[in-house]
Amino acid sequence: MADLAGIALSGLRASQTSLNTTSHNIVNVDTEGYSRQTTGLSTRMPQLAGGSFVGQGVDVESIARVSNQYVVEQLRRDVSSFNSHDAYYEYAVRVDQLLGDDSTAITPSLQSFFDSVQDVANDPASIPNRQVLLSNGEALVNRFNTVYEQVYRTNETLNTELEAVTSKVTQLAASIASYNESIQAVYTNNTGEQPNDLLDQRDQAIKDLSELVGVDVLAQDNLSVSVFVGNGQPLVIGNRSMTLQTAATVSGLSREDIVITDGSSSQNISNLITGGRLGGLLNVREELIDPVFNELGRMALTISDTFNQQHQLGMDLDNQLGDQFFSDINSPTAEFSRVASSATNTGSAAISVTIDDTGLLSAQDYRLRYDAGTGNYTLYNADDSVNATFSDALASFTTADGFTLNFTGGAPADNDEFQIMPTRLGAAAMDMNINNVRQIAAAKPVTTDLPATNTGSGFVQDVVVADTTTADFTTTPFALVPPYQISFTSGTTYDVIDTSTSTTVAAGVAFTPGQNNGLLEQAGLYPASGYDVVFSGTPATNDVVNIGYNNGGVADNRNMLLLGELAAAKTIANGTINYQGAYGQLMSGVGTRTNDAAVSQEAAETILNQSQAQWESISGVNLDEEAANLIRFQQSYQASARVIQVSSELFDTIISSL
Repeated sequence: MADLAGIALSGLRASQTSLNTTSHNIVNVDTEGYSRQTTGLSTRMPQLAGGSFVGQGVDVESIARVSNQYVVEQLRRDVSSFNSHDAYYEYAVRVDQLLGDDSTAITPSLQSFFDSVQDVANDPASIPNRQVLLSNGEALVNRFNTVYEQVYRTNETLNTELEAVTSKVTQLAASIASYNESIQAVYTNNTGEQPNDLLDQRDQAIKDLSELVGVDVLAQDNLSVSVFVGNGQPLVIGNRSMTLQTAATVSGLSREDIVITDGSSSQNISNLITGGRLGGLLNVREELIDPVFNELGRMALTISDTFNQQHQLGMDLDNQLGDQFFSDINSPTAEFSRVASSATNTGSAAISVTIDDTGLLSAQDYRLRYDAGTGNYTLYNADDSVNATFSDALASFTTADGFTLNFTGGAPADNDEFQIMPTRLGAAAMDMNINNVRQIAAAKPVTTDLPATNTGSGFVQDVVVADTTTADFTTTPFALVPPYQISFTSGTTYDVIDTSTSTTVAAGVAFTPGQNNGLLEQAGLYPASGYDVVFSGTPATNDVVNIGYNNGGVADNRNMLLLGELAAAKTIANGTINYQGAYGQLMSGVGTRTNDAAVSQEAAETILNQSQAQWESISGVNLDEEAANLIRFQQSYQASARVIQVSSELFDTIISSL
């Protein structure tokens, strides 16, 4: 017959194990990543007795954790997605507030600057007005410098965080590899039994890793896992882990890239990383910080260049031709700062960048690569499409994007690369050039005089000054060389006379009454002269127009009016937007990205909470359920003990009856 005591003892052991498992669940209710465990029981093989099978009790078959691998992987992906969006939103808010706050935004300073330009135009001889213009110019420069500095600090903070995150990724990778080794050892030494707690701890480490970077996890037959990042780059293989770290791969540029290292082999995977906080930080750099650097720089370069060009066409209070108002955008220091070489370059080529036309500049960086096999350089756009290819025999190459590459010395080596940054440092390099109110060139250097003896109704419509570097301006100070007089020989013809020698320079030049006529242009003297006089109306025979240098023109505001018009002129992005419009587009773009980031972060958090709840419903410890199990297994234990007692009483009865 069946061994009643043996059956009872098997029940005691099963109940005791179940009680232990339930107790283990209860005490780990707050342990992060812990999956509840269950005791698996199976009926012992029955014995045949008297033609019937009699049961022999129960065995503990396993202690298994309750886990759904699909849910675990989904939770891991959602953790990675949320942390990526959260990091992006955190930095996007910083940049958005920086650009939009009145205390740091460019717009108020730009408006004040052009308001003071208008004040000088209203009263060009006013020293106080000129001083305000200089002060507001300095304030505008300081605002560009300050915004650049704040974005730079944000970039430095991001670099520091990239270093911290990659260090933690490396630590977690080593931890996962260690868990792999321990799990394999336990699994091998215990005939295939799974070490539940170690598996939970490894899953938690992988979840912590997914907060930092998007990962792909591949399970192996021996219970180890392989972990991959980027585009399939291995981070953990069995009990071996790789190193993730930051490195400055481009010299002269404050930019940390992500490098994965296995022994002596390293690979830059910055463009391959997705997900997790690391992916979010890299997206911030590519989509926010770098574009803001470049857009601000393009604005600063355009404002400086266009204002300088017009200011140089004017004349100051001391009758001197206008100097550059802001600093020279093509100073030697500025030109060389626009190129950064790869840290792996072996050649010695020295390259600089000259800005030719700020209106053609784009707000992107470029990549220049040399191929020794073809002897050609290839210039790539930011999206890696080819911009241009040209021979290394050229001393310089002018692009269609408003800048020229100058090859100033040395020689490149095969596969040498350079980062070309025409606009990135524009806001940082912006500065004032003039510091004296008398240097403000409000007047035009050319004046005209119509004698009272003229009898016709002709009049000067405009004086166009296009180039003050011609010999007409530079040979003799405070004078035009030569000085011209326009003498009308009839109502439809005129002569151009050099009054310094009384020589007729052009004779019988046709004039069309009633419409604008460029007097020097029609005589073939402009644009070589650098200036022209636009005349209209109906002149009479013997009428004259005297053209001379504007000595003493302190009340002349003609050049200042042209400077004021720059505020509304569409000088950026191929003549499509003005200064304010460019900054408005920058703010709008950052604001849109920030708003999108907020929506994405909120959505990702909702999805993460759902995934976490689903995992909790499957693997989480429910104290009410465990309390009920505790009572159930206690009662089972007590019942098995009662069976032992009954078995003992039966044995005593049998003995006493003998």
